[in-house]
Amino acid sequence: MLAADVGAIRVNGRGLASATVALRTSGAGPVVATATWRAAGTAGRTQRVPLSGSTRYTRTLTWAMGERACGRTVTLTVTTAPASPGGPARASLAVPPCPTRVTGLDVRLALPETGRRTAATAPTATVRVTTSGTGEIPVRAWFAVGDRPAGTRDVTLSGRRSYTERFAFPLRSRPCGSLLSVRVTAGGRADSARARVTCPPQVTRVAIVEAAAGHGIGAQVRVTTADTRPVRLTVRFAAGRRVDTRTVTLSGETSYSRALSSPLRLPCGTRWSVTALTAPAAANGPDRRTGSTPACRDTPRENPP
Repeated sequence: MLAADVGAIRVNGRGLASATVALRTSGAGPVVATATWRAAGTAGRTQRVPLSGSTRYTRTLTWAMGERACGRTVTLTVTTAPASPGGPARASLAVPPCPTRVTGLDVRLALPETGRRTAATAPTATVRVTTSGTGEIPVRAWFAVGDRPAGTRDVTLSGRRSYTERFAFPLRSRPCGSLLSVRVTAGGRADSARARVTCPPQVTRVAIVEAAAGHGIGAQVRVTTADTRPVRLTVRFAAGRRVDTRTVTLSGETSYSRALSSPLRLPCGTRWSVTALTAPAAANGPDRRTGSTPACRDTPRENPP
């Protein structure tokens, strides 16, 4: 045995390591080459290659490392029997680190409560990302109201293996009844979320058009709403200390006129009132009318005889 040489190690995208081994001998007698592959965290591989019949040999040796090859140092050591005067031949390759992959992506879309100040302006997408490493991961979120694009957000994640990002999408007004959606891509993965925007019924105005007292108290009440969802109208009649209430549910239209009355007794000199209010509350608040029945007359005294 005169010499043994190991060429450069190569590792392809499928994790297959390969190297060319060259041997030179002084005769054509049998020679056994033993190739030992090593990489941290693996079981490695050992190959025995019997050779004979020549004084020069070239063989390509391989090791299927799999996807875990990246980020490791691969070493190939070749010994021969009989031994080479120069000892074992060796080559090493530091495989570049693995590109960071997204292993998990979850997207949720939340709408603030309608009663809060931010209700009309800040639907928020919560994005949770898990990765195989700490390398950079570009993330983009597209937001839409129905079929209309409403904005995008971009961020690059790095330095950890788990992230939670929140993207707020301010809107000029709360798009009641619309379908909001967000689509997020991260490192080759995609996920989306949708939410239907709900709003309470809106009462723009309640007004007592007419109120009068006679044989009881009557009122004509008008209610205007922003949509056709149900609204509760309550009318309170008061005569002195006596109170009577009427409640009706309005729905299916955006403008209503209702005549309501109460049979409360109204003696002379009685102060009465009518109050109309809605649930949800009207933008202009409750409406109220008041009045009084005529003052009582003194009964004339009879003259003595």
